[in-house]
Amino acid sequence: MPTLPSGRRIEFSLDRFHGYLDRLDVRVAREIIAGLNGPDDLLYVLDAVHFRQDDGSPYFAGYVAADWTTYAADWNTADRQVLQAWLFSPAVRQIRAEVIDYVRTLFLGASDASLVYPYVVRGDLTAGSIFPATQLRQ
Repeated sequence: MPTLPSGRRIEFSLDRFHGYLDRLDVRVAREIIAGLNGPDDLLYVLDAVHFRQDDGSPYFAGYVAADWTTYAADWNTADRQVLQAWLFSPAVRQIRAEVIDYVRTLFLGASDASLVYPYVVRGDLTAGSIFPATQLRQ
């Protein structure tokens, strides 16, 4: 996930979505998952995670990826442009498609998904890193 030009670090998490699905009746959860058809459908359930500048600890930022432009209205132009380009890049859209495949496999038992949970998080734009999603569960 990107580290923006200003140094702001943002990641996106499905932890709350998984928790929500786990609490639902299986039939209802399956209907919701069946509604995830394309990579951009996942934007509505991906929670934004920001990192504190003082100690680098993660926290839920209170919005989902689909609403990022509203919450970034006061960010500098470079940060907004980088996040926009990153979110809709072919590589990141492909990752979201693979995550949908994984979620379908997990809850519907179908597909040939190859993702392992917790998801591998892509660190900044130039280097890779792994951030265990389970650290974000609330």
